[in-house]
Amino acid sequence: MESQETLVNPTPLSLKFNKRSCTNVTIYQGSQPVYRVVTNKDGTRTDLFDLLAEESDPKHLITTIKRREFLPDVVKFRNRCLSVKISKWLQRPRSCLPECATGMTLDTSCGPLLWRYGDEERHRLALYTDKDAETPVAYLDCTRTRIPMVLVIEPGYQDLTDEILTSALILEFKLKMFERLKKHDVLYGPILGGLVNCK
Repeated sequence: MESQETLVNPTPLSLKFNKRSCTNVTIYQGSQPVYRVVTNKDGTRTDLFDLLAEESDPKHLITTIKRREFLPDVVKFRNRCLSVKISKWLQRPRSCLPECATGMTLDTSCGPLLWRYGDEERHRLALYTDKDAETPVAYLDCTRTRIPMVLVIEPGYQDLTDEILTSALILEFKLKMFERLKKHDVLYGPILGGLVNCK
């Protein structure tokens, strides 16, 4: 009988964004488009579509992210009946992060994982387990030539692709907001959630 390790695909999954955007973008695996992200004009709703599923298939729409002004932002997954508050799904970590790094705990079907915001564009966002704070199981890379942005997911965590990709889209959106506000010397902590540096 084969061991669990030999059954796992040893190749990292690379999801390539055709532009540096988390709101309106097509995402490729190799040369094949596999996801499309579509956001309405006022930015209140973002849909993530599975391009490998037929449009009439309920599985075509993977997640819907709703950003609301007075009510909590929510996310709805295709395989779950109810929407989930993003503030419950992505939470500030209970324990202190090294060197006051910023981060958010992602509640997954396999237990909590930790997204950390890195200073380097190679690990702009990096996802870690509670057992290994050095080697990410997924990360957003913005340093590759002719590829604006790549989400890399390591073997053993590719069953969580929907959750990892959706959370990366949410956090990259927050990061872009943070950078835009910081550029204009305006910082508003409650909007940015856990992505304000604790310096």
